[in-house]
Amino acid sequence: MEANRYNAHKNLNIYWSVFDEVTGQKAVINGFVMDMLTAEQAEELVGALNREIDQEFLLAA
Repeated sequence: MEANRYNAHKNLNIYWSVFDEVTGQKAVINGFVMDMLTAEQAEELVGALNREIDQEFLLAA
């Protein structure tokens, strides 16, 4: 199984960021940096982004 492209990383405080592991940068969606998220928000977003990538791969096959 292939590694996930997006992962959640804990900041120094109580918040989380979503990182694009391919670029090594924080994910940006609609011009907004995915930072300062709660743990729940970050995990939901990571799941949604990785599912989207998987679906695109399956449709292209």
